[in-house]
Amino acid sequence: MHVERRTKRSTFTSWALRYYLASVARRNQVVAMVVADTAGLLVAGSMRGPEAEELAAVTPLLMREASDGRTLVQRHDLPMSIERVPVEGESVYLCAVGDTSRCSSSLDEARKGVERILATQ
Repeated sequence: MHVERRTKRSTFTSWALRYYLASVARRNQVVAMVVADTAGLLVAGSMRGPEAEELAAVTPLLMREASDGRTLVQRHDLPMSIERVPVEGESVYLCAVGDTSRCSSSLDEARKGVERILATQ
């Protein structure tokens, strides 16, 4: 028998991604997680509002120096880890804010889920 672990589900991609990022952020105890497109527009985040939009907007700018697809930066006294995630020939940026080791584990955990959810659009 299959036991469903998710308590929130959505057939809308942006809401499904938001629920997923919130769950990963909560499990890994990070401040926030967002997915941004290459133009810096917010695709989805574990939080809402202008803070999420600002975080999404700076994410591609901070990734410019990353040669390996992942970078760690300090912004407003908070560590941020950002990773480029390929989705069907395009790229999005996955960003986690909080403790450095927790951010890294959050990105590792979230990568496949982000790819899966965005590939189902």
